[in-house]
Amino acid sequence: MARILFGLILGATAFAQATLLPAWGPLEVQPNLVLVLVLVWTAARGVVEGLLWAAAVGLLLDLLALDRLGSNGLALLVVVLLAGLARRQVLQSRLVLPFVLTAVAALVQPLILLLIDGATGRAGLPLAAAFRVILPQALLCALCVPPLYLIAGWLDDRLVEARP
Repeated sequence: MARILFGLILGATAFAQATLLPAWGPLEVQPNLVLVLVLVWTAARGVVEGLLWAAAVGLLLDLLALDRLGSNGLALLVVVLLAGLARRQVLQSRLVLPFVLTAVAALVQPLILLLIDGATGRAGLPLAAAFRVILPQALLCALCVPPLYLIAGWLDDRLVEARP
């Protein structure tokens, strides 16, 4: 049940991030909430489950944003690997490491998307202009970690309680 609820939250967040937030958001730069959710869920549940969610939500983001199929999933793969490498440290260090890890992932993920766009011949933002967006977005993502980490932890507790 907790996985279904997480999937619904992740899908609704992807939909809102791709369609509603760009038109409605009070800030010009919005945090990548899908990235943060995938990162905290992977930190709580492990790399295998993180890869499954990254692939599913990456495909959904590709369809919603009309990106090349697989590009968002590939970029989220790096997020999952970062969270997987530091899984034990993230769960032990509840303050510093999740912020740093999220900021690094939020810097790397859009750069991978820019590289994919450049390699496939799709014109994207120049790198200097992209950093003016990526850096504030990384800081916003790091600020979103505490509430989303609490939600993922609560859902993870529900999964553990449901086991016989």
